[in-house]
Amino acid sequence: MKKIITSLCVLTGTLTFAQEYNNLYPTNGINLYSQDMNVGNAKYTGVAGAVGALGSDINSIEQNPAGLGVAINSDVQITLGVSNFSNKTNFGTNLKESDSDFNIQQFGGTFVFENPGSKWNRFTVGVAYLNQRLNNFSNIGTNPNIKFANGTGDTWTFGGYTKSMDGYKSKFSVNFGSSYDDKLYLGAGVNFHETNFSSYEQYGEINDNQNRMFVYNRNGFPASEVGQGFSLSLGAIYKVNHNVRLGAAYHSPVWYNVSEDYYAANGFNEANRTVDTYYLYSSDYNMTRGGRLVGSLGFVIGKNFSLGADYTYHMNNDTKFKPSGAFASSNNFINDFVKNSSEVRVGGEYRIDRLKLRAGYNYVTSPYKDIFMSNLVDQNNNSIANQPIKNAFAGDINRVSFGLGYDFGGFYIDAAYQYQTQKYQNLIGNTDYIDGENYYVTLNDSYAPKVKLDNSLFLLTLGWQF
Repeated sequence: MKKIITSLCVLTGTLTFAQEYNNLYPTNGINLYSQDMNVGNAKYTGVAGAVGALGSDINSIEQNPAGLGVAINSDVQITLGVSNFSNKTNFGTNLKESDSDFNIQQFGGTFVFENPGSKWNRFTVGVAYLNQRLNNFSNIGTNPNIKFANGTGDTWTFGGYTKSMDGYKSKFSVNFGSSYDDKLYLGAGVNFHETNFSSYEQYGEINDNQNRMFVYNRNGFPASEVGQGFSLSLGAIYKVNHNVRLGAAYHSPVWYNVSEDYYAANGFNEANRTVDTYYLYSSDYNMTRGGRLVGSLGFVIGKNFSLGADYTYHMNNDTKFKPSGAFASSNNFINDFVKNSSEVRVGGEYRIDRLKLRAGYNYVTSPYKDIFMSNLVDQNNNSIANQPIKNAFAGDINRVSFGLGYDFGGFYIDAAYQYQTQKYQNLIGNTDYIDGENYYVTLNDSYAPKVKLDNSLFLLTLGWQF
């Protein structure tokens, strides 16, 4: 039986606003905390991260920590990256926005210790730091088809809507790998996670009588959030023969402590459409992100060609907010509308003497089921209540990557390019919005504008093997 949401925001007097906001739509927790980081060195990115059974590189721990056991040389490296973000929306008018960023994406190293005379012939320690810029935004243009009265006697037009999020995700990992007779490889890792971002949502409304735009903050914004977490990972790789390798890994849930600051209205005066105050509040809560399972297959043909394929099962439905009583609606939303998702990675490398050519493909399914709204309106202001909203909040992700590298004999350079695209519907409306003078308006309907994200990533890795 399909479940129908009657509104985007349900307020109850027994909860703080932050709990109310996260209780109905805990999408920050799903979209930010539950998604794996799309970052790594140029070699890893060039083959779309399909290294779970091949290993040897420091970033192979993202798929399988046993990959460290495959490494035969110590290695240190750093990766620089340029990210380009592009956003297209369609809701009455078409808009396109773009942004770019430069940062250090990754640095780390593997340190190999030989153990001659034993079947356990090699031990490896790996340390890695990953840093991913968060730059998620969508700007929705004016829609002349949607008009309101808003209790003022004037006519108002939907003037646009902006969602913006800016910050970073980082991960620091300490991993251990071992080799048993170069046949069986085992690995384990300890991971420390951090997510830090600020966000805002603004709604614009045009007074047709005055031909003037008024801008309002969504109740609960601006907001900022810092989450710090901890996780474990275990993995194994088995060399079937000289050509075939099998890999399996388990990545535990991530246990987060989250601190949040946000602005929220206190005391609504319906007679003059004002709020008494717009306070800055703080709250703290815990969140457990679901774990994941990775199965991998690798092929090595001679010394010139390798091909990897990874399948990941993301246990998104295990994501939980705590304390469970205060966040009952959040957890109910996850149970009703969040699903476990699948991810496929395929990538290969071909060597021509010291030159290495790479390519890969990565596909991730959306973590959301279809959502049904009882008050949904389309871009022509027609009711489309209870029709399925597909890919609400986040859609399927497609990534294509290419790369190359050159080994100078110890020192090496790798470069990679990745293109990512995603389509989803951005649920907005059906809540209150407050301006700088504490006047407020209410969007009674819900809307689902279509959004297309196109991201490009350019990476350069400098490394030294010894």
